[in-house]
Amino acid sequence: MTLLSKRLQAVYQMVDAGTRVADIGSDHAYLPVELVETSVVNYAIAGEVAVGPMSRSKTDVEKFGLSNKIDVRLGDGLAVINQEDSIDTVVIAGMGGILICDILSRATEAQLSNVQTLILQPNIGEPLVRHWLIEHNFDIVDEDILSEDHHDYEIIKAQKKASVDELTEAQYLMGPVLMTKKSDAFVAKWQRKLNGYQKAVDNMHNAKKIDEAKIGQMKQYIKYVEEIL
Repeated sequence: MTLLSKRLQAVYQMVDAGTRVADIGSDHAYLPVELVETSVVNYAIAGEVAVGPMSRSKTDVEKFGLSNKIDVRLGDGLAVINQEDSIDTVVIAGMGGILICDILSRATEAQLSNVQTLILQPNIGEPLVRHWLIEHNFDIVDEDILSEDHHDYEIIKAQKKASVDELTEAQYLMGPVLMTKKSDAFVAKWQRKLNGYQKAVDNMHNAKKIDEAKIGQMKQYIKYVEEIL
């Protein structure tokens, strides 16, 4: 039984067996339902910030008879987590990178106290998310990339460490794990991006007011991408 899109299937693959998961912005609780149904986890929280989505998630959880294993809660971001929940894995999928960083930054120490693993799937702004993780001592241990409905999605899995190594600018941009895996989806994304960067540089050279700093940055990106590809 899978209700999961290709994107959520990739997120599902990253959840470690036996963990206690909070899925923030759960969207029908599809992911928690799948995780519990397939016995990957036996307890999850589905967090929603608005009443409508929360009711829909509740209905779906009840439909599968999983109300005793999945708590659907209303709250802003990680406010749905209490310390006694012993949540060790937080999933935030399907939002922009800025919003994901904002949700994590607003979390209190109590809400994050037991959290060892973050699984994040930003729709845009992946470098921002990687910066947040490294700055907060979360080591990026796995990444995945896939294309669905003409959009590239990256999934980033990170684990809490006492200290983590800084990444290079290229790693923040393209993903330290993705750069080593170099999958077909990764190569396709960056081939497209490379063409876009090159066009942008050409256009900027022809502009009335030439922005040297912006051109310099684009050229730097082009160099990183060409080296990796």
